[in-house]
Amino acid sequence: MAQDLRSYLDLVKRRKPGDFEIVSKPVDPRYEITALVVKLEREAKRRPVLLFENVTGTKFPVLTNLHASRPRLAAAMNAAPEATQATYLRAMDKPIAPKVVAAGPVHEVVLKGDRVNLYDLPQIVHHEGDSGAYVTAAISFAKDPTREIWNCAYNRLQIKGRDRTSIHLTTGKHLWEFQRIAEARNEPLPLALVIGVHPAIALGALAIGSIDEDERGIMGGLLGEPLELVKCQTSDVLVPAHAEIVLECEILPRQRTPEGPFGEFTGYSLGERQREVVRVNAITHRRDAIFQDITVAHLDHMLLSTIPMEANLFRAVRAMVPSVKAVRVPGPFTCFVSIEQRIPGQGKNAILAAFGADLYMKRVVVVDDDVDVFDDRQVNWAIATRCQPDRDLTIITNARGSDLDPSAREDGMSAKWGVDATAKPSLASYTPRHRVPPDVWERMKLKDFFA
Repeated sequence: MAQDLRSYLDLVKRRKPGDFEIVSKPVDPRYEITALVVKLEREAKRRPVLLFENVTGTKFPVLTNLHASRPRLAAAMNAAPEATQATYLRAMDKPIAPKVVAAGPVHEVVLKGDRVNLYDLPQIVHHEGDSGAYVTAAISFAKDPTREIWNCAYNRLQIKGRDRTSIHLTTGKHLWEFQRIAEARNEPLPLALVIGVHPAIALGALAIGSIDEDERGIMGGLLGEPLELVKCQTSDVLVPAHAEIVLECEILPRQRTPEGPFGEFTGYSLGERQREVVRVNAITHRRDAIFQDITVAHLDHMLLSTIPMEANLFRAVRAMVPSVKAVRVPGPFTCFVSIEQRIPGQGKNAILAAFGADLYMKRVVVVDDDVDVFDDRQVNWAIATRCQPDRDLTIITNARGSDLDPSAREDGMSAKWGVDATAKPSLASYTPRHRVPPDVWERMKLKDFFA
């Protein structure tokens, strides 16, 4: 499979031409890009990939809304839309190690020293109240300072100067751990921030697993071949050879800067906090590079992260409850799980497994396998008719959660709650559901009665 963003865009155009729109009119990167994405979604019920050719203040065209369609993300994995979870789980179970190549298009232009200028990039301000221009589609590539363990993740960056950004590191996550190790040694942490990649690479970067699981292998599993990497110009960090843009950086030790507010995936603008400081030592890019943006808190953002989260949660619940049938992440901090409960207590075990698998998870609802977790009405029905709050609610206090949760009492400290909405003591012995007799259901064909 081709590993570059452009080949994937060609695939989108061939498969469904209306899924790709070029905007030639001038647009202001302050609010106007986000406004057009959201208006298309809400008013026209459309979610095409958008390429803005004429963005004020920059020579780089801006690509956004790339991930706002499950069929598009499925195509990036060479899978049918209904097979995305199985395909992702297979990549996690059978990763393909990356390979280092001598050169790649990402080094066609190399800017160092005084030529480094982040203000040449599109200065995109997404929402009213944001404290400045943010880079939202940067994937970090970094290595543990003490051993050969790599991590890839999405980290938001607020542009602070020609060669400076802040970086949001989630407390307790893997890149945060790497940075703390380097900082304890009073050393900078080398990293690369990669902008503009094939969506299979983006999906792999969001895999959730143990610290010694290499997301680059999952990227290879999704691509069906080893991810091709090249060494940075100013460090030993390895980056995708076919990326559009790479910022070669260091996280500086013992330096912090105010960051935020910023409108996040929760739908809220989180206030100013002290964040780590990134120094950019070089910018490399393709000769005619495309700058990728992610429209934060909208489908471009939410669908991309949902597929890896659901796969990780399915894997974790399956380890505890082998009869798990489906997992869905319908919104922030929330997970729905369906299981075929074969022995009492498996509903609660599924709740605990989900909490243990994802730091951000705050609410887990477990239902029987006759309930479709992709139908909110059915899940609510199960909660209403199969759950008693004094028996079936599990509340965990003072646990580490998301530092982006505006309801948390302290930064990142959260209560979590699970709802066991499975039938007790079992579905087989529970009050039967009403239904149309199966032979009548099969016999009645809509086409025989309605045009």
